[in-house]
Amino acid sequence: MVVQNRELFKVWALRLALFTTSIVLLLSWLNAVKIFDLIVRTGVSFGVMYFLMVGTLSLFERTGPQKLQDEHLGSDSGRGGVIDFSVGDDELQKPAGQDTKLAGQVDASLGEGIPDSERQAEIVRRMGWGDS
Repeated sequence: MVVQNRELFKVWALRLALFTTSIVLLLSWLNAVKIFDLIVRTGVSFGVMYFLMVGTLSLFERTGPQKLQDEHLGSDSGRGGVIDFSVGDDELQKPAGQDTKLAGQVDASLGEGIPDSERQAEIVRRMGWGDS
């Protein structure tokens, strides 16, 4: 599997290097660069991009954790075969003195419904909207 992924990554590195090279070629041609300089720029851009990406891939393969090829997964490792333990209480702890029915800074009395017109008028008076 690792070999197959390595070959796939090399193909993508080649494609990306060719794409970058074509952009460099197009921009150099639009800027009226001489033909010899054009060939040198495209060659250098392809070489730098390709070897940079393949070198990075090789570096990641060398420094990454090695997977054991002989690792055998048992038949009990399917769904539900591995137990995940969590540390702590089973129930969520509620903050002391706060009602968690309504989120944020919502008035707890709004949980019972929208206040009547008298209560709304009192709120408006306290906010100072009634003063002109």
